[in-house]
Amino acid sequence: MKNNSIFKVIKEPLSKNIGLFILVSAALLMETGISLFIPNILSRVIDNLENKTEKWLFACTLFFCFIVIMKGVIGICNTYLREKLGWYLCDCLRENMFRRIFSFSMKQHKSVRMEEFLERLEGDVNILVGFFSSMFIDIAESLLMVAGILVVFYTKSAVLGSAFTGLSAGILLLFVLTRNAISALWKEVREKETEVLGEFSQDIAAWQDVVGVGREQYILERFAEKFEILKRKQVKASFSGNIPATIFYSMLNVGEGIVLVTGVCLMSRGSMTLGGLYLILSYVGMLNIPFASLKYEFAELPQVLSAVGRIGDIYKWPCETGKGGSRVWDNDDGSVVFEQVSFGYNPGNTVLDKVSFRAESGEHILIEGRTGSGKSTILQLIAGLYTADEGSVKVGGYAPEDYTADSYYRGISYILQSNPILEDTIRNNVSRYQDTYTDQEILAALKKVHLDRWAEESEKGLSTVINRGDISLDTAQLLAWAAVLLVRPKVLLVDEFDGNIQDAAIRIIDRVICRELTGTTIIMVTHEPEIAAYAKRQIVIRDGVISSDSAQLEKR
Repeated sequence: MKNNSIFKVIKEPLSKNIGLFILVSAALLMETGISLFIPNILSRVIDNLENKTEKWLFACTLFFCFIVIMKGVIGICNTYLREKLGWYLCDCLRENMFRRIFSFSMKQHKSVRMEEFLERLEGDVNILVGFFSSMFIDIAESLLMVAGILVVFYTKSAVLGSAFTGLSAGILLLFVLTRNAISALWKEVREKETEVLGEFSQDIAAWQDVVGVGREQYILERFAEKFEILKRKQVKASFSGNIPATIFYSMLNVGEGIVLVTGVCLMSRGSMTLGGLYLILSYVGMLNIPFASLKYEFAELPQVLSAVGRIGDIYKWPCETGKGGSRVWDNDDGSVVFEQVSFGYNPGNTVLDKVSFRAESGEHILIEGRTGSGKSTILQLIAGLYTADEGSVKVGGYAPEDYTADSYYRGISYILQSNPILEDTIRNNVSRYQDTYTDQEILAALKKVHLDRWAEESEKGLSTVINRGDISLDTAQLLAWAAVLLVRPKVLLVDEFDGNIQDAAIRIIDRVICRELTGTTIIMVTHEPEIAAYAKRQIVIRDGVISSDSAQLEKR
């Protein structure tokens, strides 16, 4: 995926839906034009009161009401259209960000907390929804309104036009000079929010441990301190953001005085009619609307710029496009070979040190060792989640990166200790969105792990939507094994499946391995070597080095 900026990402969907953008622009121009036209109607009525009949006045009143109603209708349509445009653009941005996040390397995912991704996908993008659907349009409308009023002022008096042109230029210059500093303050606020909420969510997830050791008061005090820091940053950013807005709003009040004095002088000289005076005073009053809007929008704009910067960071992070090779894994070779493999997650931190072993096709191997010894790292290297720093890893005779992603992940399956459950149907949790399997095949796989009756008796059968809270750990683990039985991979990687489930589920999985997966290469890690006594071979790893590679283990 190209390292595109946020604006290039938005440009593509905007070009595909340019008609909606044109409708929003047309509605904006019509609404602004009508707003500028309304005072002219009343100005002409005032100047012609003595020369026109009551019927003429009544007709002008009806026309005025019609214009006002039309302005309201156009305003409603404009609100609908710009909300639709804002959500459309931001939904496209979310989708693009999801795609990019999925393309990050495993190291990148480990270096960034999940809360940071969620904060950008929801918090920052939601700010941009407001920008594209409201703030951007309001700023454009306000600037159009100011430009139109300046034109009117120039037609009435060069002094008025010059004074308000200078005022407007000063306001914009003030914003330009202060926006970077204020944006930086809001970025600090957003990052502190992410940090605090991320820690808070972790403590909530570990509430049993917190209560068990009596650390509730410590947690409360710690978060009171962190929220106090967050509050100070928020107050500082809000205060700083309102300083330029307050300054230019005060400048507007000075401009009102200039208009009033100039208008009175022109009337006294006979250069301006009563209707003309009403007109410029009306426009001065109207200036409160765009400038008040600009005051608010400019105060909020640093948050938008901060959100843009934080989202832009995602497009600066390096990403991977998956397996870059062209080889298709179309044979039955399920061998796995490690040759002098060394690897560390961070520079200077070696997890595996010159590890070498070979697993033949169909061989069942148990890798045993303490936590942190490198067991799971071996599986992750085989799965292609990481690349060895030194040495080589070959699966089916070639390195994982030599294969196309599709063929490689059809040939290999990975079962974790806690099987992730998709909030989707039972069918999709087993088939993993592969539509090549029939319901009968899915039910047959479920039957082998004793879940066929559970699936059939569910509310909508295989179409029943499940989530993590609906099912037990045993069922979640058995669903993973049902998916393996459906796919029939060449290589199966198993990371401590027995850690959280009951003996009955373990016995079912034992039978699946012994009876159904005899031709599949299985590499399994565990703390408990007696759990997998059906393995043909045991490799013991300590501190990143293979300490023993035994012969067959005794069967149960």
